Amino acid sequence: MSSGQPASPWLSIITVVKDDADGFARTVASIDSQDTDGVEHVVVDSSRPPLDLPSSVATQSWVEPAGIYSAMNTALSLASGDYVLFLNAGDTLHDPAVLARVRALLSARQPTWAFGEVEIVERGGTRTVTPRWDYAREQAGGFSGGHFPPHQGTFASRETLITVGGFDTSYAITADYAAFLRLSQVSDPLYLDLVIATFVEGGVSTTRWRDSLAEFHRARRNNLALHGTASLREYANTGRQFLRMAAYRGVWAKVAKR
Repeated sequence: MSSGQPASPWLSIITVVKDDADGFARTVASIDSQDTDGVEHVVVDSSRPPLDLPSSVATQSWVEPAGIYSAMNTALSLASGDYVLFLNAGDTLHDPAVLARVRALLSARQPTWAFGEVEIVERGGTRTVTPRWDYAREQAGGFSGGHFPPHQGTFASRETLITVGGFDTSYAITADYAAFLRLSQVSDPLYLDLVIATFVEGGVSTTRWRDSLAEFHRARRNNLALHGTASLREYANTGRQFLRMAAYRGVWAKVAKR
């Protein structure tokens, strides 16, 4: 029986933006191309001056710049959808059918969280779709294999994400990763066999890769109960990732200087 109350949105798309009007416009255009029935768009803006936001934005707030994860927590508190997707300024949905397909999958299975692939645009313009994340294999290794679902491709129950603490702002780079580790302690995710979003490489997790690896390691130690073999594997994988990234960045830097 209907209570007479309007149904909550099935999805809140959350966008955090700071001084990136062009990137924000691309994000809005990609959302507007979708079937947005039952979808709300929540925007937290830290731009100076504040951006002119389109009428399609359901909820908006201007906040003092205090870091991306603080802004994402503010937006999470303003959202009302059953699920949330964080699509920040410059991120775009991969194709116009994405939300309709995701809605059908989530409605049928009703998972606590779910993930799909994302397309990464590298600095030179090369486009690469992330390989499927082998959740069971990564879980066995303490999620230290170096592959995890970016927030642009992850849908999470809003209430559950709030319950596990949202985004821990003690992490400057990897609070989204830490949040997903906590979600993994609640339930296993549903795999969505489609490309969700496109984003351009070059964020702080790319440019500050040493700091990001250290934060990934700290997040795993703080949020997972790793013991024995799993703990040793996590340390070994962290070391291998550092060596691999050091070699890759060193080679890239030499090529860039030519």
